[in-house]
Amino acid sequence: MQLLLPIFLTAAALVIVYATLIERFWFAVRKVNLAILPKGSEDLVILHISDIHMAPWQKRKQRWISKLGSLQPDLVIDTGDNLGHRDAIPATLRSLESLTKVPGVFVNGSNDLFAPSIRNPFKYFSTPSKTHGASHSRLNTGLLTKGFLDAGWLDLNNQTATLELRGSTISFLGTDDAHEKMADLNKVTRPKGKSDLVIGVTHAPYLEILQGLNDQGAELIFAGHTHGGQVCLPNGKALVTNCDLPTKYARGLARLEIKTGSPFWLNVCAGLGHSIYAPVRLFCRPEVRLVTLSAKN
Repeated sequence: MQLLLPIFLTAAALVIVYATLIERFWFAVRKVNLAILPKGSEDLVILHISDIHMAPWQKRKQRWISKLGSLQPDLVIDTGDNLGHRDAIPATLRSLESLTKVPGVFVNGSNDLFAPSIRNPFKYFSTPSKTHGASHSRLNTGLLTKGFLDAGWLDLNNQTATLELRGSTISFLGTDDAHEKMADLNKVTRPKGKSDLVIGVTHAPYLEILQGLNDQGAELIFAGHTHGGQVCLPNGKALVTNCDLPTKYARGLARLEIKTGSPFWLNVCAGLGHSIYAPVRLFCRPEVRLVTLSAKN
């Protein structure tokens, strides 16, 4: 028994060192293919980026993001929580420069709106984190939005849009952050006209939002927010999602059917960052997702 305690403490120390000093900097590009476009369509490569949670001093992350343009995506989908500090907007926009040269769409997460705060991480196991109050410190979201719009990205916060990409007509349905109760599905109706594919874009994948986007025709939905669980079991199984999405869908591409809706695909990005007050990743590497859409067989 006396030997077990030092072994346990040593193992715990090694896990903490790994989670705080190694894995949270071990950025990954996850690649997946999905045959969903009409027959005869050209492949469409989408880079899904989310939950950067940028802080000005995170130079390693900034350098890694700045090289993502070499992946040569046809479209960038940014599902929010780009910011992790009130002074992070310049560094965030600089690191994304190679990607803002590519067509893109974006929505906000709560951390694009409010400055981060200290929270009890154990409360995530009982209920999603609380929304920010009116007195909480606001960020200059307009400056971040302006940077994206000036680069040509489309704002999908409770809005819709259509893009022509590699010969395909892609319609987008987007919501503002559902976690902050800012999503308004009444404003999100399928654009008129023919679409080869309808894509939903939202930050927090609450089931009500996924259902609403699917009801308007979304066959594929992109989301972030979950951090893939951030701290997972050794097999990568998430323990929480910080919303009502089941933990088995915390990251990756999966087929879902909610209530009476049509089946749809959900792609959840585990994100690149974390709160500056919780600098840890365990069995859940930070990531972006490269989704290649191809024609159906």
